[in-house]
Amino acid sequence: MSNADAWGLPGVLSFFDAARSTVDQVYPSEWFFLRDRLRRGMNVLDVGCAQGGFAAILGEHLDHFHYTGIDINAEMIAKARQRHPGHEFHVVAEDTEWQCLGGRQFDLVMVLGILHLHEGWRDTIARAWGHTGSCLMLDLREHQGQTLEDKTMSSFSMCFGADDDLYEQTRLPYVIVNSAEALAEVRRNTPGAGRVSHYGYLHPVSAAARTPVAEVMTNVWCVER
Repeated sequence: MSNADAWGLPGVLSFFDAARSTVDQVYPSEWFFLRDRLRRGMNVLDVGCAQGGFAAILGEHLDHFHYTGIDINAEMIAKARQRHPGHEFHVVAEDTEWQCLGGRQFDLVMVLGILHLHEGWRDTIARAWGHTGSCLMLDLREHQGQTLEDKTMSSFSMCFGADDDLYEQTRLPYVIVNSAEALAEVRRNTPGAGRVSHYGYLHPVSAAARTPVAEVMTNVWCVER
């Protein structure tokens, strides 16, 4: 099953019907940077937007902004369009250029909750930076050991609210990056960045992960032009 199909499983879609759509559901490491970058009229790109929950989150604080969400799963995007008809959504193919965006630049680009769950995370950072006019926010799972990105060694099951064999057997990579390599990759894929900051905390790995690591640093990186 492809990564795009995995995100379209019924239990996964149902999970995002309610998840990640209010400020209370934003992680502290995300809000640490996001809260100071909210501006009326801002233009936001959300990479891996699921059902567009961040449109509602931003709407709790802003009365005027433009939100564009992209995702690899068509069913997620269909639900996003229904829930947030005033905003813009596109289906994109994984590991390809985002032609639907043309050469557009955004005040804020967010890549949150997906980089540790797909193989092409480095390329995704680079593509997101190419559309960043001011600030890029992204998150990584990190530790002091060797980078783990082979899903035979570190994987994540798609058991969002569902526990039958199909969900358990549908596995994505659970990428845990060496902290020094994380810094190097962020810098390499954001050429010309004026400022790079990060904030995170130790947290047990997800219960859906099958990995030899017990705790990870859930780091949010803020990269500014």
